[in-house]
Amino acid sequence: MSVILEKRRDRLALRASTTYLLQCVDLMARVVGGDILRGVIFTAVVDANVRHLRPGDAAAQAYSETADRVPDDLRKPISVHALALALAVPYETTRRHVNALIAEGLCERAEGGIIVPAQVLAKEPLALALRRNFDNLQQLVGDLREGGVDFACGEPARA
Repeated sequence: MSVILEKRRDRLALRASTTYLLQCVDLMARVVGGDILRGVIFTAVVDANVRHLRPGDAAAQAYSETADRVPDDLRKPISVHALALALAVPYETTRRHVNALIAEGLCERAEGGIIVPAQVLAKEPLALALRRNFDNLQQLVGDLREGGVDFACGEPARA
């Protein structure tokens, strides 16, 4: 691949991924009333709760459809302290946002930390936001493919 085509592909990938990121941030903020940091914290809790379920695991495959929700007993709670460290946000700021998320019914305390219950993820407007985010991801992948990224082998598509 020529250097010019490679640079063009890289610029397209940067633009496409930036658009995806901004759309994700917008969706996260809308779910929690417009606060971007609270949206990031909420999303980090969702991710931490199911991160241990790897794509090849039988448990993960049982809940691999977009409409499936991982049951609460399979979710791993995350402590406010671990959340603060993972996001590089001060503990007190994280605690305040987590408490607000709990008060809004978006998170619950569980033994060992915080979870986002499956029933919360199934309710509107959150369920709609998750579907829109999946659409955003499909758009990103489509834009990258159109720009020459070949996902089948991890290498750029040959022109």
